[in-house]
Amino acid sequence: MTTATSRLKRAIGSARHHTARWLVVALSVCISPMSYAQMNLDRLWVRAMPPTQTMTAAYGQLTNVGDAPLTITGASSDIAADTTLHESRQTGDRMTMVAVTDKTLAPGEVLELKPGGFHLMLMGIKEMPAEGSEVEICVLSGEDRACATANVQRDADSMNHHHH
Repeated sequence: MTTATSRLKRAIGSARHHTARWLVVALSVCISPMSYAQMNLDRLWVRAMPPTQTMTAAYGQLTNVGDAPLTITGASSDIAADTTLHESRQTGDRMTMVAVTDKTLAPGEVLELKPGGFHLMLMGIKEMPAEGSEVEICVLSGEDRACATANVQRDADSMNHHHH
């Protein structure tokens, strides 16, 4: 065997070992308990708005499926520059919307995202999605992330006509 052939075999063996090591690391990260989502987004929908609007809201249910409290730390959407949790609050005879940055859910708690209550505001939309289209939305709690596809529709009653 020539010196060049010997070096080539060692290099291939080293590359295989290196690849195998990274595969083990990647698999251990994928199956670690930290990778399981501690929250679920269900029945998600986005209110259809006229094409000239730059913001809309998303509704549905957010559930803490873990066995520890979790705090909502952020949200994102593929169509909005900014997505945040808001709450509509009645103050006297006036309804106001307030950004919520520290909503904590107990284990098993379900947060209803609905008109007139908690909801996700999608702001800075460059092109409003058309009714019947779909939008991806994610909610964050620390390192945990729950994502779902939301149907774009006029109101909650439209959900009864969509089957997944």
